[in-house]
Amino acid sequence: MSPRPRSTSRPGPRLDDELAAIRRLVGQVLQSSRRVEARSAQAEAPATTAGPLFDLSLKLLESQVSTDLADEVTGAVRDELGAGELADPATVRDATLRQIARRIGVVSTPQPPGKRADGRPSVIALIGPTGVGKTTTVAKLAATCKLRYGKRVGLITADTYRIAAVEQLRTYAEIVGIPLKVVLAPQDIPGAIDALADCDTIILDTAGRSQRDAARLDELGEFLRAAEPDQIQLVLSLASAESVIAAAADRYGALGPDRLLLTKLDEAVDYSVVLNTARRVGLPISFVTTGQEVPDHIEAASAERLARLVLDGGSAWQAISGGR
Repeated sequence: MSPRPRSTSRPGPRLDDELAAIRRLVGQVLQSSRRVEARSAQAEAPATTAGPLFDLSLKLLESQVSTDLADEVTGAVRDELGAGELADPATVRDATLRQIARRIGVVSTPQPPGKRADGRPSVIALIGPTGVGKTTTVAKLAATCKLRYGKRVGLITADTYRIAAVEQLRTYAEIVGIPLKVVLAPQDIPGAIDALADCDTIILDTAGRSQRDAARLDELGEFLRAAEPDQIQLVLSLASAESVIAAAADRYGALGPDRLLLTKLDEAVDYSVVLNTARRVGLPISFVTTGQEVPDHIEAASAERLARLVLDGGSAWQAISGGR
């Protein structure tokens, strides 16, 4: 028998996933190796370099802040402070918090936009992968717009793949007193916006898509083009592994988000992901969600508060959240 010809087809999705997992593992090993090298270099440094900044540098590394970012932060602190100030723990800590906060971009005016110049409602679209809590976040954001900022808010949901999600959002809308329209296709969007013409702001809930599903992401792009949103907020969960967040940010970046909305801050394993993600994605953070309750557990992002979480971890969360 003649030998069977070798297949020349592309690796299947399973092999692609395995290769991606291997690449992530290699990256984690290299990152861990760089941390060990950084600790060794600092340990072997002259005694004059030790002190509060040395301790905080190790703390950042142990908190899983990327080596490059930790070096950048401590280098900036060293440049900012004089020799005498570098010997004072409180001064060094304050400077470190400032440098971390400067690297966490936040939206300067989180208040949602009102009507456009032509009198039509502004549109805020929320996009993101499955499992990030997007529908609950839509309800929280809508309630915040109405109750905190006094906006007349309408909701449009295109998340018809999950009947439960539509019913969940409908229940929230009825409780808060917000009109809701359900659309099945991109061509339904203009009519839904017209039906909500009395609103100041419309929030568009979209179906969660796997970042690996290119066809579904293309379909999501069609919904966005039909809606012509004033804002596109990329929703990412801080409870996810950092590699998962990075992959989602890379794929959804093609849809043109202009800000981040970070969910499940209360479930984050470590808070370095806030700083690492902010640097990787390069978008300002608008809001963070801090629990399950609607509308209470959402707040405008504060670079200073997030910096405290990055530096102090769980102890800062207890202080900020009041132990909830």
